[in-house]
Amino acid sequence: MVISDKYRYVFVELPLTGSTAISNELCEMYDGKKILRKHSKYQEFLQVASEEQKKYFVFSGIRNPMDLVVSEFLKKKNNHKQRYTTPSEWRRNGGTLSDKELQLYKEIVEKSMSFQDYFKKYFTLPYDNWSSVAHKNFDFIIRFENLTSDFNNVLKKLKIEPVRQLPQINKTSAKEDYIKYYTSEIRKKAVFVFQPFMKKWNYSFPVDWNVKRSNINSFALYKLLGVAKKVYWKNTKSKSAPAVAEENK
Repeated sequence: MVISDKYRYVFVELPLTGSTAISNELCEMYDGKKILRKHSKYQEFLQVASEEQKKYFVFSGIRNPMDLVVSEFLKKKNNHKQRYTTPSEWRRNGGTLSDKELQLYKEIVEKSMSFQDYFKKYFTLPYDNWSSVAHKNFDFIIRFENLTSDFNNVLKKLKIEPVRQLPQINKTSAKEDYIKYYTSEIRKKAVFVFQPFMKKWNYSFPVDWNVKRSNINSFALYKLLGVAKKVYWKNTKSKSAPAVAEENK
């Protein structure tokens, strides 16, 4: 999470939405300071913020879940930045990777799992993430698909003159167009898993998938599970690494 008392903003970092590039740019160029943990939720900020800071402009990111899930899989499969084989990255040693994530990485690698096998095994319920807790109440949502232009829009709203174009960092390696990973054998399941979240955030399935109606069971289950998930997310603190507060350089 990043805050600026000078420009009166708070940036909430949702994983895999370009948040690293944005947070780095805010801290390097726009008086940002890292607080709490990298992926702390907004309600965690409210517990420590002053009354004045609670009035700051709040923004975060969102991403097409079909794309996000492919990136998540490839980061494990390709051992992104060697995180999964670096003991200091493991939560048991003070890092951020849980034993569950490490076991999943091991399974993907040892069994040479395809994305299709991974998706069929691990995605059985409607997709959601903790953006559902507060994102709809934020002042601006940056879409990963429009990362640079949306970030510039945020600066404009904050009356900040852009210093440069947003750098691209932390890119997923060996990634093709994410749609290619959703082969015909898993498309029906993908619609069931992703449709409620995608409709909520105005994302669409490829036209040639010919998705003409909503899956009633998916939406009902999404709503039912959402109640419990929101309670869990609201009462669970981020397990990402602490963000070191430091002045801009």
